[in-house]
Amino acid sequence: MKSSLSVEAIDLVDADAPRRIQILSCEGDRPLAGRVAIQHEVRQALAAAEVRLGMLAMTINPADLLQINGAYGVQPSLPYTPGHEGVAVVLEVADDVTDLRPGDVVIPMAAGGTWCDERVLARRFVSAVEGDVDILQCAMLSANPVTAWVLLNAMVPLPAQSCVIQNAANSAVGQCMRQLAATLGVRLINIVRRHDAIDQARLGDEHWIVDDGFGSDELVARVRQLSAGCRIPLALDAIAGDATAKLGAALDNGGRVVVYGLLGKQPSRVEPADLIFRGVSVQGFWLASWFSDPQNRAMAKKVMPQLLSLQASGALHMSVAATYDLQQVIPALTHADQPHRTGKVLLTGSWLSRLTKT
Repeated sequence: MKSSLSVEAIDLVDADAPRRIQILSCEGDRPLAGRVAIQHEVRQALAAAEVRLGMLAMTINPADLLQINGAYGVQPSLPYTPGHEGVAVVLEVADDVTDLRPGDVVIPMAAGGTWCDERVLARRFVSAVEGDVDILQCAMLSANPVTAWVLLNAMVPLPAQSCVIQNAANSAVGQCMRQLAATLGVRLINIVRRHDAIDQARLGDEHWIVDDGFGSDELVARVRQLSAGCRIPLALDAIAGDATAKLGAALDNGGRVVVYGLLGKQPSRVEPADLIFRGVSVQGFWLASWFSDPQNRAMAKKVMPQLLSLQASGALHMSVAATYDLQQVIPALTHADQPHRTGKVLLTGSWLSRLTKT
């Protein structure tokens, strides 16, 4: 059963003109106030197979910040509307769309452009949400939890009694990884760089290491102790630089390091001896690229219901640091860019205040 909301005064004629965030420049050394604009749009009639969405909540992710500052691997043409995930309510459907109706909660799956009050998409890019849901949690569902799911399920086989290592374990992806690993029965070794980054709420069979600058040999010794004889076929690297070499050294022969982040802003380094004599491999991962494979897209359609079910049961829950209306996008970006922040920063659209749960 679809999740449905009652939208007060869903009269598009009388509703305020929808807002859209526009990035005018990606020169990171310029103040945000001169590079970020809020524009009002004129609604256009729907074409066949289209759906008008009222964006409820939208996540600010590290990829968004990198892109706004011109440091991401893919840069859209200027001006552009940022944002890669969020949750919405259906406001209007074209006459030939029969499986959605106004009030249905949905997740837009098209790339980019979520930071706005309203968005028009083809029906095929809209995923209906089933069951009773938490709107803010749904807004964060399609990036970090999906990334964590793919990294744990689609990189290498994880036989019973296996162990996975991850760094940046206090990040949003790391938080999701820990929760999903607990549901899979995977022993997880979490590496963080500060003692206060350790999550006191233990989930499943997880263990913590604080890397305060020690070398590969010490990390290997600690990992071997915590793995308790389990195989270690996979390490997940959000930092790159020397962190890649440390993870590679701690893997079993034939193990794989998957680099999915660049928090260290340095090239990944791996010891040649690990590559040559121990068969350790290194693989890059970008969720957008993974989704470009039709087989992976088919797999992803099965992932969302699983994640929603885990979310509904409380097994998957992400921290929220703060929410900001679209009008406060610059303070929101400043907050999202703060180091040692706890939880995600979300933007909210104008339709959120018009909702009452049914």
